[in-house]
This record gives sequence, C-alpha cells and structure tokens, in this order.
Amino acid sequence: ITGCSIVSPGCANCYAMRLAGGRLRHHPTRAGLTKMSNAGPVWTGEVRFNDGVLDQPLRWRRPRRIFVCAHGDLFHEHVPWTWIDRVFAVMRAAPQHQFLVLTKRAERMRMFCAGRPMLPNVWLGVSVEDQRTADVRIPVLLATPAARRWISAEPLLEPVDLRHLQPGD
Repeated sequence: ITGCSIVSPGCANCYAMRLAGGRLRHHPTRAGLTKMSNAGPVWTGEVRFNDGVLDQPLRWRRPRRIFVCAHGDLFHEHVPWTWIDRVFAVMRAAPQHQFLVLTKRAERMRMFCAGRPMLPNVWLGVSVEDQRTADVRIPVLLATPAARRWISAEPLLEPVDLRHLQPGD
C-alpha cells in the first residue's frame, strides 16, 4: 500500500510523504499521491495497492524483517478489507520472515484482527508522537490480538510517560 492522509501532528514531517512528493513523484506507485503546499508535499488521501510487489517475500529464501507498507498505512480508512486480507495471506505464506506492521489507525487494526488467528511472525505496532496519541493508541494496541506488539515513538514531539499503561487497560 502506498499513500496516506494526515491524521495527527506526527504526520507533518512524514518521510514517505516527502519521498512521494519529491524524488519519487513520477514513479507509477507514487505519482499523484501528494499535492504541493507552502509546507511541501501533502498526502491527498488516495491509497494504492501495489500488486506487483505483493509476492516479493515469497521469493526471498533467507529470513528477513520486513516493514510492511513503509510508504503508507495498511489500516488507512480507504484501504479495503480485501487488500488487507491479501497482505496477511502473504505474511501467512512466508513464516520464515518477521513482518512489522505499524499504524496510526489502531482502532481499524483492532477491528480487522478481532476474532482472527494471529500469526506468530507478524508484529503489530502503533506510532505515537505525544502523550495524547500514546494514551489513545496504546490501549487499543494492547486490546488487539497479536503475537508481538511494538511502539514507534517517532517523531517524538514531547515526552511520553508509559508507566500508567498496563496490559489489559
């Protein structure tokens, strides 16, 4: 999946958004996903399913750690459940790899994962950039069935205190 939209202050300096509107702006998987503003490229909200690269992990023999949808959000509201199903099917078919899935849309991830068997090679994570996003996203992550969970605290816009968060919260 490539493409996204801004959902919180941590999106302001998104590296994928800068790439899509910069040196990759003419690449077929990125063209038109951003528009120029006074602050630089900004996501349009369009997302694309890049079918041509979906099966790449199935061809890699040596185990790898793969950052899934590094230039988009797998759980973006415009990504149909069928696309997410296809991505998870590849992760299921490639148990030799570790797949790291990161989202700012924790609720949608929880909805997708509820009642599904979790794959031991899939790590589910949320991005937090300040106390408010940590307090909202991390409890949803903890309530999401997952073999492993993780947090990306970047860009860290202010100190974040995680001591009050407990599994089961």
